[in-house]
Amino acid sequence: MSLVNLAHFCSHLQNASKARLGLTSIPCTTLHHTLMLQLQRSGYVSSVTIGGPVPPPPSHLNPILDPADPEYQSQSQSQSQSSEPASPNTNTNTNTNTNTNTNTDRDKDMKKGYSESIITQANIATRRLWVGLKYWNNEPVLHRMRLVSKPTRRVWMGFREIEALARGDASGYVRGLRGVGESLYVTTDRGLMEVRDCVEKRTGGMILCRVNGV
Repeated sequence: MSLVNLAHFCSHLQNASKARLGLTSIPCTTLHHTLMLQLQRSGYVSSVTIGGPVPPPPSHLNPILDPADPEYQSQSQSQSQSSEPASPNTNTNTNTNTNTNTNTDRDKDMKKGYSESIITQANIATRRLWVGLKYWNNEPVLHRMRLVSKPTRRVWMGFREIEALARGDASGYVRGLRGVGESLYVTTDRGLMEVRDCVEKRTGGMILCRVNGV
């Protein structure tokens, strides 16, 4: 795990938000991808797409929701309830038209030079994470993002110390969560997760970064 690259990652997202960019890209690594999915789950970014050097078209920027997310489950239930079959022929025609439109859009995208999000040994060095940024009342949702652990000083905490941070109390020199829309992200033996998830699963780890919302 390179905390130097993660520091560039944090400063790039912060600067892109201050510049009011709608879409930006960062190098695609496992750590970056996992952290971006956590930021998307927390609501700081709108979409996360693996692509190449060329920006992906709008048809490839659909938000990917976590199947365990209640929003995802509610959308799935509403879609299943609204998709009651009127007649077999109607459903067949609808599915055929949808598949045809999707294939046509992808063919147009490929002709424009956009590469699909398939990572191979030949293209792994050119893969990028394309991130859609969010704004509210003309202010960036991701207002500030900075490292807690540094390359020369990594901060490891147990469950009790992380629980204190979630309550808003300081633990060592790390401030607790007291601001609105503030989050801490921790890498653990169960994967990368937000500090409140660590409290729920009663696990500790290394404090990576802090994110402040609007």
